[in-house]
Amino acid sequence: MTQNDYSFDWTIAPETPETFFGEYFEKKPMVVRRNDPEYYGDLLTYEDIDRVITTMGLHHPEINVTKAGGNITPEDFVYESGLVDPVRVNQLFDEGATVILSGLHDRLPKLARYCRALEQVMSCRVQTNIYMTQAQTQGFKAHYDNHDVVVLQLSGTKEWRIYDTPVELPLNSQAFNPHDVEIGQETDRFLLHPGDMLYVPRGLAHDAVATGEPSLHITTGLMLHTWADLMVEAVQVMAHDDAAFRRALPPGFASAGFDASAHAGTFDALVKRLGEAPLAKLLASFKMEFLMNRMPRVEGQMAQLARLDGLTVEAQVGARPHVIYDLAHLEEDGQVRLVAQGTEVIMPDFAREALEYAITTPTFRIADMPGELDDAGKVVLVKRLVREGLMVVH
Repeated sequence: MTQNDYSFDWTIAPETPETFFGEYFEKKPMVVRRNDPEYYGDLLTYEDIDRVITTMGLHHPEINVTKAGGNITPEDFVYESGLVDPVRVNQLFDEGATVILSGLHDRLPKLARYCRALEQVMSCRVQTNIYMTQAQTQGFKAHYDNHDVVVLQLSGTKEWRIYDTPVELPLNSQAFNPHDVEIGQETDRFLLHPGDMLYVPRGLAHDAVATGEPSLHITTGLMLHTWADLMVEAVQVMAHDDAAFRRALPPGFASAGFDASAHAGTFDALVKRLGEAPLAKLLASFKMEFLMNRMPRVEGQMAQLARLDGLTVEAQVGARPHVIYDLAHLEEDGQVRLVAQGTEVIMPDFAREALEYAITTPTFRIADMPGELDDAGKVVLVKRLVREGLMVVH
């Protein structure tokens, strides 16, 4: 049964997060077969897509049209202004092309909630691409992605074919190039039916073909940070504090006959110093960047603000789902700082218990909030958090 919060647990059920991260994540594909065609049915429908294509005035490449082996170009369905021609898009789909809609999680609230649920688990930005493919056709030839993907089959069936891993866990700079990458031999083949799910780690080559009816699926991109990203940041942090990292490379290093081995000791010493980089501080920096750049998704916010007048301690309220936050004690000021979805809230330290309860509890009566605040203080706190888009009045 579809859940309104579209949680990660719901996405991969009946598999568990422990199984996913222990056996599959960044290692091998995971297929979940359910025999439940409506499992993801509430998340996205053809009616949703028709409304998006025909009424929202999207630009290329928010909508793209492709066909494996075909010669479709943007000029075939895009006006000079960059706006997409919805009539032509539908014609091309009817003629066997695949329609790809990128970034619908920024336009459709249910997809936004789904992405937010995965972001809470993965600590990274999550995006969607929607693929609508005609029967017996293929959008792309075999390739690998440079980000992990979670595929949700919504309608129709698709045959997936799995090949080798030409590049294990590729970086963004190691995008697939069909001219210099061998995808290897086919290693597996299976059908995804409506309600099924597939996880594909980055670097694993694959392709998919719709079978006897049009196919609709969501490809979810997990835009993960890597240890390489952290190490690059570590070099920057250490270079600010240690002049050895800021010294010039040896003069003449670009000249013919330059002996790099003479400077191996310097390099080794810098690598050793890099091991002293403050891991906790680096991770905290990545965390703050993620939290401050996480755009609020606040359905019904206008109505929420209108409900604040006359709010009492008897009101039922709760945290918005999938809030990712940082709560820190500011010792010098005797305050607590909350950072979440691009905003910062600072309160007296005695409000900490009530504050954390408020942003982590789905439903509660204001009067039942724990901590040291009196009833008036509890109402003030809730009003502030509703205004910031972190809570809702039920």
